[in-house]
Amino acid sequence: MKIEMKYMMGLKMRIYPNRRQEKIFWKNINTSRFIYNKLVANSWTDSSIYSNKLDKLYPIPEEYWKYNKNDKLLKASTARPTGLARITKDRYPWLGDKDIDSDMLSKAEMSYKSAWNLFHKVHNSGAPNFKRKSNPNQGYRTSNHYSSATIKKNGGAPSLYNGSIKFIDNKHIRLPKVGRIKVKLSKQLPTNKLVRIATVSIKHLSTGEWFVSFLLKSNEPFKEQLPKTNSQVGYDLNTENFLTDSNGNTIDNPRFYRSIKCRLAQEQRKLSRRARRAKSEGRKLWKSKNYQKQRKLVAKLHAKVRNQRKDFLHNLSTTLIKNHDLIVGENLKSRNMLKNHALAMSISDVGWRTFIGMLEYKAPMYGRTFVEVDPAYTTQQCSECGFRMGTNNTRKLTLKDREWTCPNCGTHHIRDWNASKNILAKGLIELTKPLTEDSPIYK
Repeated sequence: MKIEMKYMMGLKMRIYPNRRQEKIFWKNINTSRFIYNKLVANSWTDSSIYSNKLDKLYPIPEEYWKYNKNDKLLKASTARPTGLARITKDRYPWLGDKDIDSDMLSKAEMSYKSAWNLFHKVHNSGAPNFKRKSNPNQGYRTSNHYSSATIKKNGGAPSLYNGSIKFIDNKHIRLPKVGRIKVKLSKQLPTNKLVRIATVSIKHLSTGEWFVSFLLKSNEPFKEQLPKTNSQVGYDLNTENFLTDSNGNTIDNPRFYRSIKCRLAQEQRKLSRRARRAKSEGRKLWKSKNYQKQRKLVAKLHAKVRNQRKDFLHNLSTTLIKNHDLIVGENLKSRNMLKNHALAMSISDVGWRTFIGMLEYKAPMYGRTFVEVDPAYTTQQCSECGFRMGTNNTRKLTLKDREWTCPNCGTHHIRDWNASKNILAKGLIELTKPLTEDSPIYK
């Protein structure tokens, strides 16, 4: 009997493979990239089916049309072998290597198909392209399996400790083809009675570190619902300070990238010099030890900024979720804002979109409500009387205007605090509207 598991959670941790295990990882990474690239190559060379609007630019592979309801296209796509049926051990004998994970092959094909599905949903994502071996971040995915015999020996239910991929203890896990491997837990393991490991991803970062990510599923929530606080808050994101809420609290902008920008520029110049020297001496970059040493140093500096920013955003988003029943924020289009070259670096450094994404998935996890509203006129409108600057022969506020006085009611406003009040008011109005598919409310 199949048990429905509607709750999901990600778990990421660092792993410490030995040299033998690293060789096995690289075999699977290279094979996964080979499978994906072969499927992409087949879709561009063999396909005679094209999309309606972009037929000259994006030929649609047969693997995608197999999932359509058009009978004619369905028959045409099954007339000859597709997908992994073309990539066999007869043509590529090395695929029979004992260290290659069989689940990795099917996961590579799934990644290829999902890339095409994403393209048809969001055209600006681009058609699937070849994966480069030179990309410093590489990885592959595999699946976990539970046998009935193993489950019976371990309490009669799937858990973190009885699958083909499992935890041996808090410091070791077992992976297919690799065996026992040391790990460092990033957080405490879930204590749910019934929890299973679904998909597993192994990644090698440009810093030289190895990580494993688990997709965990359970029929019980992974987090306990928090008690009601009878508190609600709206927030305004900006570059002067990271956040100002409707209670007048201000969170300073840490500016992690700017703090390390000068040193990063120096190390990148050194990296460029070593690359030029290796090229002038006719050496490949992957053979140049000095270049590789400097490349890892630059990668670690970028990783430091990324980890600092992520830790800051996690702490702030969790604090907001735990202290308020309702959180209202503005639906920012950061891609459009990045077109302003004067503010592009500052906007990239704060990580607004990442912060909003954290609130979106944490709110339902803890039993809170998160609402996104249109930020239009929240800065220009008085939160007391509703008067909007730019009307009745008044001038619009600019970025230089950090404080202003309403010409209608005479209330003195701090720009960001006033905007956060208007954002909260908009969120409360959204809560009174009936829920639809396009509703910005997350419960």
